[in-house]
Amino acid sequence: MAKMNVRIEKEDNEVKYISILRRKTNKSISEVKELINNNDFILSYNLLDINELLEMKKIVSLLLKAGAKVHVYEDNREINIEFLDNLIESYLDTESYLEEVDEKMFNED
Repeated sequence: MAKMNVRIEKEDNEVKYISILRRKTNKSISEVKELINNNDFILSYNLLDINELLEMKKIVSLLLKAGAKVHVYEDNREINIEFLDNLIESYLDTESYLEEVDEKMFNED
């Protein structure tokens, strides 16, 4: 399954990030610290699930506002935040288009 992953660079101000991640995930404080220290992916979401991507975007935005150095990956390839934004927009556009098509088909009957 294709995944979107998030990594946070280790730095002195990580307490802010840990509190955000602690509130938004089910990871313990020690688990979050260990993932950051080991330079591992801290979050992982299904690339094909719009709801998961929207949640990921929300958390990434909170981390960025707190000053975190966030890196986003499509599987193991680093991407920029704009790619994530465009992917979400594309999914939402497709969803909207499919709803319109369904509505037209339903109204033709």
